[in-house]
Amino acid sequence: MFSVPFVIALSLSILLIAIVFVADRAMSAAGVEDAVDALFEPLKGTGPDIMRVSLGAFLLCLWLLGGILLTPELKTESQAVSWFQLLLAICTLWWRTVFIAGFGIVALYSLAVAQYGGFHLMDYPLFLGIAAYLIIHSLRLARLQPYALSILYAAMAQTLLWASVEKWAYASWTLPLLAQHERITLGINHHIYVMLAGFVEFVAAFLLLFGMLSQRLVAAMLLGIFVAAIIDFGKVDAVGHLMIIASLGVAVIEGNTLVNRAVQSGIRSYRIGGLEQAATYVGVLLLFFLMYYGAHGLAYGSLA
Repeated sequence: MFSVPFVIALSLSILLIAIVFVADRAMSAAGVEDAVDALFEPLKGTGPDIMRVSLGAFLLCLWLLGGILLTPELKTESQAVSWFQLLLAICTLWWRTVFIAGFGIVALYSLAVAQYGGFHLMDYPLFLGIAAYLIIHSLRLARLQPYALSILYAAMAQTLLWASVEKWAYASWTLPLLAQHERITLGINHHIYVMLAGFVEFVAAFLLLFGMLSQRLVAAMLLGIFVAAIIDFGKVDAVGHLMIIASLGVAVIEGNTLVNRAVQSGIRSYRIGGLEQAATYVGVLLLFFLMYYGAHGLAYGSLA
């Protein structure tokens, strides 16, 4: 995996993170970030309703398709699960009952862990973040509401960061899809394409947590990628990715979180800040490598 192209891509991604930090600070100082934020001001506060309606539609789709726990690859033969999903979809119709749907998602996630194992479900912590986000708003937990968006972003970033490392560890899982959809590779060698896609996803997920204006920009970029993928991969892919599409839409609208602003406000020097951001990026990369390979070793043994 640690080939020459991988090391080159890694080095360029570290440099990119430092450059993006400086650009973020410059645009913030020039008032660009405030101007962009003002464009979305009329939509601010719609995030909870977007997530509520999206979850209802998602659960209804799962009920109609049948045999799915949370995503199309998580199969179940239980008919009770489908009817449970319909019940949860009904609960999203009113804010007073949305928390039931949130706890229901946790129950479905737990059932998937029991059936497929904890390691496999590390691909999908977004569902837990969505559940927490909606439970907080439904129960009007005042102390937690300022952090609900940060929880959603963290769960979304965790999902994407984990998926990035998985692309590097198991490129063979993605290669058959590229063979079927050659058009999206733009003529790039398939192995190189998967490796670069992993870096694009990792950098974007990192900036969802640590970016300023770039946070909103990468959310818009990822949103475009996931929506465009529906054209190639069809309706089932649309259902499978509906909740991350909704989460990214909320990120575009809402922009920075309170936690993100607090982190950024503590960094004052452009030069030191750029180095700190690059070092943080490397640290997160190493952390997820250790988490992925460590968890895989505990669950299944070392990678072949």
